[in-house]
Amino acid sequence: MIDFRPFYQQIATTNLSDWLETLPLQLKEWETQTHGDYAKWSKIVDFLPDLHADEIDLKSAVKSDCTSRLSEGEKQRIIHHLKQLMPWRKGPYHLFGIHIDCEWRSDFKWDRVLPHLAPLQGRTILDVGCGSGYHMWRMVGEGAKMVVGIDPTELFLCQFEAVRKLLNNDRRANLIPLGIEQMQPLAAFDTVFSMGVLYHRKSPLDHLSQLKNQLVKGGELV
Repeated sequence: MIDFRPFYQQIATTNLSDWLETLPLQLKEWETQTHGDYAKWSKIVDFLPDLHADEIDLKSAVKSDCTSRLSEGEKQRIIHHLKQLMPWRKGPYHLFGIHIDCEWRSDFKWDRVLPHLAPLQGRTILDVGCGSGYHMWRMVGEGAKMVVGIDPTELFLCQFEAVRKLLNNDRRANLIPLGIEQMQPLAAFDTVFSMGVLYHRKSPLDHLSQLKNQLVKGGELV
């Protein structure tokens, strides 16, 4: 099962520390009612090898590689594990010479959005409805200090953790399996993203209010 304790330790001394009043209990409750395949998906993450990438690009893609190439057998084993986590929606990813061709070209979307954003360097960011976390990694590539994604779908969580493992276990991005309506008002994020979510909400105005409650004064909502 995914271990959230490193995230708790990470935020304990930050302006997200108030979240520890509610988050651990919420995630304990979440673990009691997860999708029937969650245990299988999380084991797949465990089965992935602990590889060290000496080439990582999060600025122009989500890509990792190493100068000592994997053997064909090692590569096929990783492909086998990643296929067990299909369908992959947000992407694409390029991990140790393996191309994950996702359903959506999230890189196109990011390239269109990026020129209109305030610089992300040093920012604490919330990505609502983050899916498998593609845009979170691109935010890290732009210099974000910490990116937190929220999405209640267990498969997306396991996809995110699989990618994280193949990015040298980078802790600058974290996915929490909750919806925005479950978050206490933190007023702690410099930038809040909610892309492709608003038109799914029964009450768009309530959603906008929930997003505003997570922003620092003067922060940016995308």
